[in-house]
Amino acid sequence: MKIIKMLLSFIKLSFKEYHTYFVVLIFNTLVLSAQTIFAAYTLSLIISLIETNNFSSSLNYAILIVFVEVLLLFLKLLCQKLLSKHQAIMEVKIDQLLARKIMELPFSYLEDPKYLELEKSASFSINNMGAIIGIFNSISTLFSNIITLFGLLIIILSFDYLIPLILFGGTILTCVVILLSMKFQIKFYQNLLPINYKYGYYFNTVISPVKIKELKMYSIYEILYQNFCVYGRTVTKSFVKYYIKTSLFYTLSVILRYIQLAIVYALMGIKTITEKLPISQFTLLAQTALSFTTTVQSIVESSTNFFRNVEYIKPFMEFMAVDTDKKNLATKLLQSIKKIEFKDVTFKYPNTDKIVLNHVSFILYDSEKISIVGLNGAGKTTIVKLLCKLYEPCEGTILVNDIPIDEYENESYIRQIGAVFQDYKLFAYSIKDNIDPTGQIDVKTICNDIGIGTAIEALPKQYNSLIGKYYDESGVELSGGQLQKIAIARALAKKGSLLILDEPTSALDPIAEAEIYENFNHLSKDKMAIYISHRMSSSIFCDKILVLDNGIITDFDTHKNLMLKKDSLYYKLFMTQSKNYKL
Repeated sequence: MKIIKMLLSFIKLSFKEYHTYFVVLIFNTLVLSAQTIFAAYTLSLIISLIETNNFSSSLNYAILIVFVEVLLLFLKLLCQKLLSKHQAIMEVKIDQLLARKIMELPFSYLEDPKYLELEKSASFSINNMGAIIGIFNSISTLFSNIITLFGLLIIILSFDYLIPLILFGGTILTCVVILLSMKFQIKFYQNLLPINYKYGYYFNTVISPVKIKELKMYSIYEILYQNFCVYGRTVTKSFVKYYIKTSLFYTLSVILRYIQLAIVYALMGIKTITEKLPISQFTLLAQTALSFTTTVQSIVESSTNFFRNVEYIKPFMEFMAVDTDKKNLATKLLQSIKKIEFKDVTFKYPNTDKIVLNHVSFILYDSEKISIVGLNGAGKTTIVKLLCKLYEPCEGTILVNDIPIDEYENESYIRQIGAVFQDYKLFAYSIKDNIDPTGQIDVKTICNDIGIGTAIEALPKQYNSLIGKYYDESGVELSGGQLQKIAIARALAKKGSLLILDEPTSALDPIAEAEIYENFNHLSKDKMAIYISHRMSSSIFCDKILVLDNGIITDFDTHKNLMLKKDSLYYKLFMTQSKNYKL
């Protein structure tokens, strides 16, 4: 019952995404059924025409039979062509559906191992196993066979009632074999999926060009390769056992089929001789019985494929069923950020007990430039994540313009924030599109202000140059520092009132870093700005410094005043770095 419910949900979801595919699928099902049923009639019709000794009538019927056969063949080929086209579209639609679901998930889910594992399993099951198209093909074949079975049964019942009993008896025995085979396959694929996922991880890691430097430099490659081989052998051995056992089930079903046919042929032969039936009727019964058992065998195979693919789509449907109903029903629009207040904010990450921020309170005002400093793990980046609404506080409130941020409509809120994260990402589009996808900003001026304009203009396609060679050989490979400058330009290009820079100059050389900091008041203009940096020199350019120690604010003052507190964490951090620079 649970499988049926999940399957119906999957079909409903898929139909909503691309209903044209289902129209083609139903058409294909009907054509296949018609072709099988008509094939059962063809030979007996030809023989019956010969028996009439009417050449003219026989020729007309023969032409009609050939025409119908050709028409059905044409329709079958047309269906194959249409299915091939629309299957590809359906696969893309399902990929897009998965991508939308990932984007709908709260950010906290994407850092939760439970949901990360589920998302990877969902992606692996639909992209690597071909489960989406496999399940639809299985359903189409099953329905086609069921329609065919009823059509053939009507033919047989018009001649004899004993033969259907024998055929049904054989079918029941075959179904028992099917159920045993399915039970084995379901268990097999349940056990295989985690192993296959690990194998896929090692395979993708070993051949990944992104990780090639680390693989070449360190002995980790040998460990990865050994695990890749171990899991490869495990998967191979598992499939060898699987195919041996499924072959036994298949062989048993074939044996049952031929025993069934032998009994049916014997009965039909006796009936034909004793009742002096025409050869055409014997041929029709024989062909129908053969088609009947062939159809049952096809049901066996398609049922096997069906249940195997059902197991594959389970992670996908589990992922799609994840509750993302955290809709922001707020309607207040944020025009600009004039004031930010953290009011007794406490936070710990999901599924952990460690308190990252402990009753944090501070206020930032319009156009202020604030630096947040502290040791690793102090909670600096967590403040940014909370401010960007990627997480919600466990306790306390975050206010913008004296209003809780969850009362703001999300799109207008995010529009006011430009951020460069530690793990920022640029995309395989042009430099211009990465900085300003809307095409409304003077990208050239911003890049010149950042100090990357000259390097970009030296490129053959300048601002239209694609970043990286992911899908185009004309793309350019830029240095880490150049990429970071483009990321900063992207944040500055956003017409927001808050700028967040989390380790914004980690890949820059000291001269480039100094230039950005010295010009930053000009670059950020009247925007409120929050810096997070391990380079204490950045604090000098800020109005105030927020010092975090183990999730607690220990100081919030100007650089000048904090340097007077020689026992403070800030003084120790600043002096430690300055001594190294003196050396």
